[in-house]
Order: sequence, then structure tokens, then C-alpha cells
Amino acid sequence: MPSDGPAVSEESSGASAGERPAAAEYPEELECDVTDTRGTPLHLRPIRADDADRLVTFHSHLSPDSIYRRYFASHPLLSPTEVSHLTQVDYQERLALIILDGEEIVAVGRYDEVPPGATAEVAFLVRDDFQRRGLGRILLNKLASAAWSRGLTSFSAVTMSENRGMITVFEHCGFPVKLSADGEERYVTFPIDPAMRTSVATGPSQPENR
Repeated sequence: MPSDGPAVSEESSGASAGERPAAAEYPEELECDVTDTRGTPLHLRPIRADDADRLVTFHSHLSPDSIYRRYFASHPLLSPTEVSHLTQVDYQERLALIILDGEEIVAVGRYDEVPPGATAEVAFLVRDDFQRRGLGRILLNKLASAAWSRGLTSFSAVTMSENRGMITVFEHCGFPVKLSADGEERYVTFPIDPAMRTSVATGPSQPENR
């Protein structure tokens, strides 16, 4: 199962890849107000352990299709163990960001470091009524910036060929994306070095078959 797991200014932390923070405290600097493509004001922040009930409610509002595209299977309920894992992160090797409409989670994005440590698997999930409103791009931008400042140098992702929304976000993220295919699964890899990012994304070439 893949790991959990757009208008906002893109910030640069000034940190170089490989420089890890000494402590894993709640990163208040990642909190910010954002706006979707319809002009709806929303709030983005790192997930906390006390978001457990919010996450369960968020999951319960997802359509079966959204759940299937995310988990590659029917997964209508999150177990207590899953909820604890998804809400309790160290903010360095594992980071999750949520977007809130008032007190309700409407989108979640996260990365999980893949040992030995330079790459992280990234994923995001948006509530159905907030899809196609730019939230995936917002989450990917913020996750890439945070991951780079924490010493990570690249992202990878696995999604389904039918998940065009997620694939489109990657294609237009501005980084040099490599897309490959294995049956119905699509594999995405790209560096997150800000110096390699273009101001206008051109998207990757056609996926290579594995």
C-alpha cells in the first residue's frame, strides 16, 4: 500500500540537502493560510496527534473511488492503529500536512522517508468536494520545500493509471519528473532541489513500461 498519506507562495528555507534538524518538534513555521482556485480561504498546518477524530471524519467523507485510488483497495474504515500511525509523525523522516476548512480536514499530504534516507515516498488525498481545486499542488509544494530543508533530495510515488488528478499534479509540479508504468500502476520519481525547478512545468514524457 502506498504511504499516505493548489495558491500559496513557495518558500525556501535556505537549508542545504543533508543538513538535518537536531530535534523533531512541532514545526509551527509550516502553518499558513492558503486559498483554493475558487478563492476559498483555508488553513494548512502539520498534523498533530489530537487530529485523530478529524482524520477519521475526513476518511468517512471520502467516496469509494477516492479511497480505492489512494489505497488500491476498498478501505472504508481506518483502524485505531492506522489512525495513530497517520497522526503521530516525527516531522522529519515522516511529515504530514493537512488543509482545514474551519475545523474539518479537506486534504492530507504526507511523505515517508525511504531508507537509507535521501528519498521519501509522497502522497496526498483530497476530499471529493474539494478535488480539482488546487489543493494537491499546494500540498506537494509545501511537502517538497519541507523535505528539502530536512535533508531529503527526491520524491517517489506510486499511483493508479486512472488517478489522473494526482498524475497531473506531478506532471505540472515544475520538477524534472520521470514517469514509468507497470500494468495499471504508475511510478513517479523526481528530485526536489529548488534549483532544478522550472517556473513553467512542461510535464514528463510518456511513461516507460517496466
